[in-house]
Amino acid sequence: MHPAGLEAYARRDPKRTGIYSFENRPLELDPEYEKTFRQNKAAWKFFQEQPAGYRRLLIFRTMSAKKEETRLRRLKQLIECSAKGERMGILKKS
Repeated sequence: MHPAGLEAYARRDPKRTGIYSFENRPLELDPEYEKTFRQNKAAWKFFQEQPAGYRRLLIFRTMSAKKEETRLRRLKQLIECSAKGERMGILKKS
């Protein structure tokens, strides 16, 4: 790194670190959501067999919703698709 970059990094405000959505992505389903998901064994098995990037994206899609009702609706959609052995939306295999 150049000296100017090192200086700017040293002057950064720690209070402004970690505040953006890309820095705080949900990495896991909430335990209660995971419990609900695991109750459907076929759906959970299919989901666990998917690539890590797909799982991360769908977990983020589910957990990033602001309203509880939206998170529950998205979880329901994910469980339904997974139970059928299908990926969601544009992430379907061709």
